[in-house]
Amino acid sequence: MNHQQFDTVVVGSGTSAYYAVESLNKAGQKVAIVDERPYGGTCALRGCQPKKYLVSNAEAVAMASHLVTRGIVAAPKTDWQSLQNLKNAFLDGRSEAEVKNWQQAGVTTFHGRAVMTGEDEVTIGPDRLRAQHIVLATGAKPRRLDILGSEYVNDSEHFLNLPDLPNRIVFIGGGYISFEFAHIAIRAGAKMVAILHRSSRPLKTFDQDIVKTVIKAGETDGIRVVLNESPLSVESKENELILHGSKNAVYRADLIIAATGRIPNLSVIEGNHGNVEHSRRGIIVNEFLQNVSNPVVYAVGDCAATKYMLAPVADEEGKTAARNILKGNIKTVDYSVIPSVVFTIPSIGSVGLTEEQAKQKKLDFRVNQGMTTHWPSSKRIGEEHGAYKIIIDKHTDEILGAHIARHNSSEAINVLALAMKYKIKATDLAEFMWSYPTVTSDLRYMVK
Repeated sequence: MNHQQFDTVVVGSGTSAYYAVESLNKAGQKVAIVDERPYGGTCALRGCQPKKYLVSNAEAVAMASHLVTRGIVAAPKTDWQSLQNLKNAFLDGRSEAEVKNWQQAGVTTFHGRAVMTGEDEVTIGPDRLRAQHIVLATGAKPRRLDILGSEYVNDSEHFLNLPDLPNRIVFIGGGYISFEFAHIAIRAGAKMVAILHRSSRPLKTFDQDIVKTVIKAGETDGIRVVLNESPLSVESKENELILHGSKNAVYRADLIIAATGRIPNLSVIEGNHGNVEHSRRGIIVNEFLQNVSNPVVYAVGDCAATKYMLAPVADEEGKTAARNILKGNIKTVDYSVIPSVVFTIPSIGSVGLTEEQAKQKKLDFRVNQGMTTHWPSSKRIGEEHGAYKIIIDKHTDEILGAHIARHNSSEAINVLALAMKYKIKATDLAEFMWSYPTVTSDLRYMVK
């Protein structure tokens, strides 16, 4: 057994780990980083970044398609293999380069499965590492289906790496992954795309009026959304997959993708030798991201039982944990204003309270809502589905929540989030001299 001592050992190599390691290393600590998969993490290699290559292609096809007979002669078609080549060119060599960069910066790198074998100890094969602090940044993994024939069902990573796009695809689960990939698939040329969701509320954390706008847009494009439907079994027969649903319906497909949520990856604490308290939601931490049962351990990103599974939140948690290790527990993460996006067509941008949540809190507010399809910014791109809903405090005139479904809402929502963060009043946004005509200049009409 090879014994080594470090100031901090970081398990995981995603963005939250990156910011933790960078800060600790710059402060002069002796740091080790370990991952059992290629270095870079989910967002960079298996999620946000590669997904956006497919999303951008779908958006380009959709924009041209919306303008057919309105100035465009014919809609373009996706070359799936060339698109995958473009995405893979971005990924090629990234992991190897990251390992090399860490090593050149003086960080010790390990590759293999890490398991805590003591409260201050991590073991990777023949290597046993002891440290004053351990940062767990192991992320999350797809929740597996427990049904007959689950071996015929794949996950989102499989979809991202498809060499060819099948004609018939069924997505199980009504979360953002299913919706985003369904819109990618239908725009890339799939003939049949369906989303099966077990309840009556798809994209349940988003405003349901806005969600309905996106569902209607998807249905227009050929995406079928089936609510209150769960898979019972899957069988493979004569070169097709047959899914039997709880409503006695049968769905025939060439590919089935399960996107029923992600669960914290807690393999590093298996056996509980590290005395790390955890729950189904992840590693339980205090406001400083320190584990409540083992003060040696900090947890960040999707493996921590914090409120959000979002890359920017994970980044901030990585920075915060590093600062608390270096300076003592002095910093917390502000989770009050966190914008999020569903990259459908149109995309959904959301921040703050929904109307339903504001009512539950018994706040005194007004709601500005409407459709955007009659606005020039929608008409000039042929957008036929768009809506907004802004929740505004009647007394302070501050924005409590903002929800948009339209082209470029993924960018516009950041402006509204910034306004919420720094308490810019709705009246100030309405009276600001925006560059015109732009998507963000339309915000003035949403907040009046």
